[in-house]
Amino acid sequence: MRFFKRIRRRLFISLAAVAIFAAIALFIYARTSASLQERAQVNLNRELVATSEALVATFDRKVTEVISKVDQSGLEKMEGCTPGFFGVSRFLVGSLDHVQDIGFISSDGTMQCSALRPNRPVEGFLRAWDLDTPAFTLAVLEDVQLERRPLVLIINKGLNHRFVVRFAPTLLPASISSTPIRPYLSYDAMLTSGDRWIFVHFANMRKTQVASITRQAFDLRDLPERLSHSAQSEKFPIVMSVSADAEALLVLYDRLGNGILPLGMSAGAVIFILLLIIGWRSGRSESDHATVFDEGEFLAYYQPVVDMGNGSILGCEVLLRFRTKDGRLIQPASFIAYAEATGVIMEITRNLLSRVASELDQLSNEFGHLKIGINLTGKHFEDMVVVDEIQEAFGKSHTSFQQLVFELTERHPVQDFEMARMVISGIQELGASVALDDAGTGHGGFSYLQKLGLDVIKIDKMFVDSFGEDVTTMTIIDIIVELAKSLDMGIIAEGVENQEQVNSLRKLGISAAQGYFFSPPLPPEKYIELVRQSEAADDKFSLFEATRISPTKDLRSASISNTDQEPGLRQLAKAS
Repeated sequence: MRFFKRIRRRLFISLAAVAIFAAIALFIYARTSASLQERAQVNLNRELVATSEALVATFDRKVTEVISKVDQSGLEKMEGCTPGFFGVSRFLVGSLDHVQDIGFISSDGTMQCSALRPNRPVEGFLRAWDLDTPAFTLAVLEDVQLERRPLVLIINKGLNHRFVVRFAPTLLPASISSTPIRPYLSYDAMLTSGDRWIFVHFANMRKTQVASITRQAFDLRDLPERLSHSAQSEKFPIVMSVSADAEALLVLYDRLGNGILPLGMSAGAVIFILLLIIGWRSGRSESDHATVFDEGEFLAYYQPVVDMGNGSILGCEVLLRFRTKDGRLIQPASFIAYAEATGVIMEITRNLLSRVASELDQLSNEFGHLKIGINLTGKHFEDMVVVDEIQEAFGKSHTSFQQLVFELTERHPVQDFEMARMVISGIQELGASVALDDAGTGHGGFSYLQKLGLDVIKIDKMFVDSFGEDVTTMTIIDIIVELAKSLDMGIIAEGVENQEQVNSLRKLGISAAQGYFFSPPLPPEKYIELVRQSEAADDKFSLFEATRISPTKDLRSASISNTDQEPGLRQLAKAS
């Protein structure tokens, strides 16, 4: 009888907790939903402003460069369609990426000749000119043959010295923004006279799927179909207008709320509380990890990547550690699977990026050539959030994006190659690189290299351990090395633990490596001290005596020549 009373009491407590939590959750969501909508509109407007200003800045910079090159070329000294004019104009067309043609214009507006049309005058190409015409102006022309409207820069150097520079559409970038709202964007380039030059829309790109319940939570009916912002050049008579479908607000709203919807929030919370209250006596199991996470701290340890040719430190790989409240260090194998399964890994990685940016900030300021490898999980390649997080963590630090190498493991298959490629492109557009970690251990390595546009290959410790023992292993490594060379990719060996492995790697042409033979993962202060000592030392190999067990004299005596070590020095440099 007492047993049933305990059951009823626990059930009552569970139901009461569920009801209270549900009420609180709904109240909080109702209060925050309006705030999230306002923030989504602010973020979208900020994106439109930044993009339109970036387009104007790009246009001003490229056109100013063209004007400077024309001035330096001496084109204004040319009289008519002379051999000198053709020589200079063709040189400029060939050397300027975004210029398609340069022509000579007579006073009645006829294009007498150009770099591409030496003997084909075009009457009425421009209107007649007078001496009051500005020195530089823009015009949009009808090109019936090409069925488009090219933009031209008119350079007026006097009554008989007028030149026209015809630009290619590539003067403006083919893509703008690296965020998930890019498929909803378009931009319009128009002269202040009202003539449209170019209109680009990204509607053909894959759009982020938005749940129907999100559409119900964020009503767009009172908003215009498109929101836009325009920026005008201060140097030239051109205006860049960037606009977005109102549906982009739904994407931003989802991201700001991390996908929190009333139904999912309430259902998930109810299930969690029921499991927590009813099953609290069944043991801690997974909750052990959550409790431990609340009673400790995640740390970043840094394992040097070494050039085996001269012993210099090329950079490091960041490895995650967890320190418990009593000071014990826990390896990732004990918690990473749980963190990935529950999604906690996203928050862990976000905090890790900030920690690395802070801990290595001064070192990057002193030695800007050092690379920093950071592991990402498969979940990071399911949306574009990680690109913003990288930019937020390192955007204001001394660590440049060119120093960063983000590692995608082959052990966990990529589910959506198209989205993963967008994420990788977003990372690469920042200036960072992406490496294929654990190469050869999964099922899609060649597909990854073909479809994802990676920059670096990392050979897994499993293969390095088998050197000299397994012919199949050596064949696989040979294939990976040749593939990396043909694709001009960097290549790094992981898990190097003895001199024999070092010798085998050198024979294969690999000289960038990491492993306990050189140094284990180090806390930040130890890694920073090791780098500074290495940069100042003549005998760089001797520094590893304090960080590993094996002696270094064999390594130094087996150093390869400068000619052989040069490719190794570039193993990480190729990632930039």
